[in-house]
Amino acid sequence: MLKTHFEDIQKNEVFVRQVFCSGRYRGGAAHVKLCANLAEFTDGGYLQSVAIRNGVAATAFIFVQSDGPHLIRWFSPHGEIQFCGHGTLAAADVLITFLNSSQETLNFQSASHSICVKRTALSKYIMFLPQPELRISSLTHDMRNIFEQEVRNLKQTKPENGYFVAQLPNKDSLLKFDFAVDKYCQTTRRALVVTALDDNHSHTLYFRYFAPQYGVKEDSATGSAAPLLAVYWQLPSHQVFDCFQLSSRGAFYQISRESNQVCVFACVQTPS
Repeated sequence: MLKTHFEDIQKNEVFVRQVFCSGRYRGGAAHVKLCANLAEFTDGGYLQSVAIRNGVAATAFIFVQSDGPHLIRWFSPHGEIQFCGHGTLAAADVLITFLNSSQETLNFQSASHSICVKRTALSKYIMFLPQPELRISSLTHDMRNIFEQEVRNLKQTKPENGYFVAQLPNKDSLLKFDFAVDKYCQTTRRALVVTALDDNHSHTLYFRYFAPQYGVKEDSATGSAAPLLAVYWQLPSHQVFDCFQLSSRGAFYQISRESNQVCVFACVQTPS
């Protein structure tokens, strides 16, 4: 059972974690705030003000429950986020390390997601996510004019505020990829994942993640892309693939398809 030391929580109101980091891939920072009561957790205006003050890509807010999944919400400085993978992993590390939890497996519940996170070793975690449904999408003339280079095999999730996923020829073209941001924002509410396989390593893939409609053109570390990549590339089950996010900071994690879910293997660190 988690020990909720609320006096300590008030003294250390926000915790910082670095997620999806490995070597020169620095990953992304996430802040975590443990809410003292349910009223605080449900006060969206207050949570947004904390996220603006923190000024990082994601702040995770947790309401600890001893008899069920812990409630979780995520905010960027620009608004509430539907799902944040690196924020969830940061929250799990805070609950296990700061609150001296004997639990190695934690369950979180958001408005639309049930997420399980398991610690496998110090700073090492597995996050279990459902597999999304992707369908083929036609690349319209307007969309072709938005991208500065040719993309292939465009697919999309069903929600209009979901995702596009597209293939580029190789890692080099992925690094050079760019697009007309204003036109893209006028055309769709979907975030964009562009991805390429490694020509020399069969279990390595690369990607970048863009969501300019929601405040920042490119995300530095994106766990929510993991199930999209697994389904898009139709990765074989029970095999581990290295995923490198080629943002300016860079991020790294591993993924594996297991039955109807995707396992995300990641490192979570406390910045020195």
